[in-house]
Amino acid sequence: MKIKHDWVLKTILVRQLEIVDTPFNWFPGDLSASDMNSLDEIGILLPLLVQAVNDSKYRLVDGFKRCSWLKSYTSNSGEDFQQTELSCLVIPASVSMQDVAKIRLETLHSDPKDLSGIHLCRVTNFFMKEGFLKEVIASQVFPRLGLISSVRLAGQLLELHDKLAAPRQQKKFKLPESMTRMGYEDLLPLLKFTNKDYSSVVSLAEKMEVKGKKWRNLLQVLEEVIRMRQSTAAEILSCSEFKKIMTDSNLQGPVRYRLLKQQLDILRYPELSDMRNRFDQNRKGLKLPQRMMLECDQYFENEELFLTLKIRSTDELREHLRNLSETLNSENRINAWNDLFAVPVSYTHLTLPT
Repeated sequence: MKIKHDWVLKTILVRQLEIVDTPFNWFPGDLSASDMNSLDEIGILLPLLVQAVNDSKYRLVDGFKRCSWLKSYTSNSGEDFQQTELSCLVIPASVSMQDVAKIRLETLHSDPKDLSGIHLCRVTNFFMKEGFLKEVIASQVFPRLGLISSVRLAGQLLELHDKLAAPRQQKKFKLPESMTRMGYEDLLPLLKFTNKDYSSVVSLAEKMEVKGKKWRNLLQVLEEVIRMRQSTAAEILSCSEFKKIMTDSNLQGPVRYRLLKQQLDILRYPELSDMRNRFDQNRKGLKLPQRMMLECDQYFENEELFLTLKIRSTDELREHLRNLSETLNSENRINAWNDLFAVPVSYTHLTLPT
């Protein structure tokens, strides 16, 4: 950040600062452990960046986390905090909000991976309200935030901001903490859902507590199921199978995700589900020993079956081979084998929905 000649260094009381009612606290949060330790040892050395509002009031532009640390450090009373003197670099009141926003951009040094999608939406919306075009936001703002220079992404984040803000403004519901920590990639799939489905998806996020690729895959399949069945998220997720998965407090997060994804896949690919059921039934008909496993390609794209033998001795190997031989000498089991080999072949003639 380049300091201009008309900026002045000044000592200001905390009570003169507008800390809460300022549009520049873009990424609220706590300092890192290393920064906290540094402040505990040597205090605040760098001046805060503020803009003059009038003769006795100043708008905080950069230094929010340091102020938060100071408030917790000055623990005797709120009055002690308000009377604390801080060294501040003052931007003149004559500087436009657009120019101050550009200056604020130059102060950012956060890893974009640490920036939540909700905060990125708010920053994008702030620049839009201050008169920046989408093209300017994409080319000048996004690179400072570690984002690709994309006009399309600017439009998506603005649309996402309105979608996320509407329920809060109408006091319908509050976003769960798991969603406030998600990156923008995890939030963009929400744009595919109607306002009618939005609350159900938010409720799903609160109960699932997953993010990243798993969360995006889950939303993709859910949206496809809604579209194919001409239904709603509420109707789909209120089915008994889903309610049982979502309300079972004994299920761990990964297990809950796997079971829910399986149920959605059944609705998304009903033919594939039927094939899996057929394969499982025929496999049970073979009555294979516990340490002998027969598997197939998950999507039946390969006609080959995979037989796995777990052995600890030559005697166990002989026993496995004897059991296999018996399955080939029994008419009922031979029919089961033939049915198993027929499942992948019959599936190749099915057309998956698009």
